[in-house]
Amino acid sequence: MTDLRQETRPRPVVVSSRQGRLFRKYMALFSALVCLALLGSGAVEAWFRYRSETAALLRFQQEQADAAAGEIGQFLAEIERHLGWMTLLPWTQANLDQRRLDAERLLRQVPAVTEVVQIDPRGREQIRISRLAANLYGRDIDRSAEPIFAEALARGVHRGPIHFRASSEPYMTISAAGTHRAAGVSAVEVNLKLIWDIVVGLKIGQNGLAYVVDQRGRLIAHPEISLVLRNSDMAGLAHVAMALTRDALATRSRISVDLLGQPVLAAFAPISPLGWTMVVEMPLEEAYAPLYDSFKRMGVLLLVGLILSALAGLVLARRMIVPIRALQQGAAQVGRGEFGAQVRVRTGDELETLAEDFNAMSRDLKDSRERAERAGRLRRFLTPQLAQVLETTGGEELLKSHRSEVVVVFCDLRGFTAFAEATAPEEVMRVLDDYHAGLGALVAKFEGTLERFVGDGMMVLFNDPLPCPDAAERAATMALAMRGCVAELGRSWRDRGHELGFGIGIAQGFATLGQIGFEGRRDYSAIGTVPNLAARLCGEAGDGQILIDSVMRQAIADKAELEDIGELTLKGLRRAVRAWNLAAMREVSDRKI
Repeated sequence: MTDLRQETRPRPVVVSSRQGRLFRKYMALFSALVCLALLGSGAVEAWFRYRSETAALLRFQQEQADAAAGEIGQFLAEIERHLGWMTLLPWTQANLDQRRLDAERLLRQVPAVTEVVQIDPRGREQIRISRLAANLYGRDIDRSAEPIFAEALARGVHRGPIHFRASSEPYMTISAAGTHRAAGVSAVEVNLKLIWDIVVGLKIGQNGLAYVVDQRGRLIAHPEISLVLRNSDMAGLAHVAMALTRDALATRSRISVDLLGQPVLAAFAPISPLGWTMVVEMPLEEAYAPLYDSFKRMGVLLLVGLILSALAGLVLARRMIVPIRALQQGAAQVGRGEFGAQVRVRTGDELETLAEDFNAMSRDLKDSRERAERAGRLRRFLTPQLAQVLETTGGEELLKSHRSEVVVVFCDLRGFTAFAEATAPEEVMRVLDDYHAGLGALVAKFEGTLERFVGDGMMVLFNDPLPCPDAAERAATMALAMRGCVAELGRSWRDRGHELGFGIGIAQGFATLGQIGFEGRRDYSAIGTVPNLAARLCGEAGDGQILIDSVMRQAIADKAELEDIGELTLKGLRRAVRAWNLAAMREVSDRKI
């Protein structure tokens, strides 16, 4: 817990709006240079802008094509990856059900796959799972001579040609063999219509589009699905024809025309290793529209710049730069943790209002930090109600070192050390979470001050830092409630195979209280014989026992059922201590807890 530190009042950053003659000379020179630079660079800028924009457009189109091709290639590679794990098992009668389940799982995971075929090492089809037809098992059809089997065994993967079912949707067959022949071959039928989702998702300007063609230039995917369903041939377009040639990699972008005869900026990229091509088109008018607009704006800006550059340089620097720098310096102070930093700007306009708002914000940040630090310190060891009282009343004087009569309650679990050594860490933490949650709620309910908890041990104070007239009775009632809470938890722990006991020690008397620790970490603690006695009584208590000392007994004797334990010799104490076991309270207080 961190102490509040005294902060010196930050020095205000004073900035005047008056500027010296040297500043005006520099601004005049700057304005003149800007005018000359605008005039001299206008024509040169236009030329280089045209060349760079054209190159950027071509590069952008090419990147779009490459990215789309990579995404589709990844789409099909993912399907082949699924085929790979389906061919790991050797083909036996014992794992036919597993192969059937693998095929059904592939259909669920990959919507593009409409059919899965399993072929045994002899080349005979044994399993066919389909979305579009009835599932077939044990057909024993010889497919050993077909590419779906023979080429998969020879090359590892077979990718069939594009075919259209009922002259409509495009399909492709992919088969893969296992790492050894005994695994057989798995094949899938892929509906390429789902690639349409990838193509439609590409944003090519406002009116651009992307599509995919196969080795012969036939459409596989296009935003206009009707063109795909008609099995459209795109090889007649100049840029598609170029993409299908062997030297397509040399030049992969050009100006061409689309199906409607409109000029377009086209780029294409191969989809390896399928031999397909991704084509990206953007209308030429749209592609160059920003460049044309830029030239128009450049002409206007040149004219305006010649007129206003000199005035703007001086006026804006004088009216804006100086106040902004002041705010920047103030923000830097706040960034360094100097909350409460103030700036002074005397311009009589919105910038001065902004500076005032900044100053108010800085003060609020300082106040908020102080409140947060104070609340954080208090909530570490006090109940929320007590912390709120001290926070709102500024009662931190109560936390300074002092001597006071307190009731100290110390409790811990029996057998916890052996349990922690023999049990998984996750289960140990689960038990502690249940334990702390239950007892923590009781500490808050009875408004005790949590002095510390270490592992399964917990120490609670009553009558400090705020006094309470019934501290002894309150501590006894809380201890009984704790015993009942742990007994309830113990039933669930025993169901999980854990045998843990619970004991409590209570002592009453004077102790030294206050904050201990070091810079950056302080705790509120009780020191003296009474806390030590409570801990020793807790150590002597058996499972379910609540041992109290003689002072505590005198305070609650007329309200509690007590069992005389006799004198105990406790470690660290020179004299034997007489102790009593608290069995129950004879009556329940009517006061509100």
